[in-house]
Amino acid sequence: QAGIATAHPLATKAGEDILAAGGNAFDAAVAISAALAVVEPFASGLGGGAFWLLHEAKNGRQIFVDAREVAPGAATHDMYLDDKGQPRAGATLNGPLAAGIPGQPAGLVHLARRYGRLPLAKVLAPAIRYAEEGVEVTRGMELGLRFRSSAARNSPAFAATYLPGGKAVVVGDMVRHPDLARTLRQIAADGRDGFYRGTVARQLVDGVRAA
Repeated sequence: QAGIATAHPLATKAGEDILAAGGNAFDAAVAISAALAVVEPFASGLGGGAFWLLHEAKNGRQIFVDAREVAPGAATHDMYLDDKGQPRAGATLNGPLAAGIPGQPAGLVHLARRYGRLPLAKVLAPAIRYAEEGVEVTRGMELGLRFRSSAARNSPAFAATYLPGGKAVVVGDMVRHPDLARTLRQIAADGRDGFYRGTVARQLVDGVRAA
C-alpha cells in the first residue's frame, strides 16, 4: 500500500511506476523530484535546492536530508553592491549573480544510493522519458512560466524552450527538454560527478561567468 501526492499527475505516475518496479518510498521520492523538474519547471528543478524528511520504519529513525543550494566559491561580501556601496536592485534574485551551486542533484543521488533499492538509472528513467518525449503545457505551467518570463527573457536557453518565436507557450503546447534529458542521463550514469564535474559543470560555470 502506498500513497503519493504531487503537484502534477505525471510526477505521481513516475512514483507509481517506480513502486511497481520494486522500488521503495525513497526511490519514488527521487523519481518524483526528477520528474517535477520537467513538468513543473517554474517551481522545481535541478538548478535549486531540496529537502527531504524521511522515516525508516525498520529502526524508527527520522532523517532530514538538507540539499539546499550554497553560494559559489568565488562569492564575495560586496558582490551585490554598487560603486557607492548600495544594494543593486534585484541582483540577489535574478540574473547570473543570483545563481547558487545547486544542491538537488547531490540530494537525489544521496537519497537513491543510501536509502533506495533500485539503480539510479532506473529511478531517473521516467523523468528522462518525459524530457525527451515532451510534456503538454498545463494551465499551471503556463501561468508559472509567464510569471518568470520577464526575469528570464534575457536567457537564450529559456527563450528557446519557453518562448519559441518570441511567444510564450500556452496550454496544449508540447515542450521538450533535450538538454535536461542529457543532464539527467549524465547523473544516472555518473552520480554526483555527472553534474558537479565534467561537461555539465563546465557549461554551468562558463555560462554564469559569461553572463
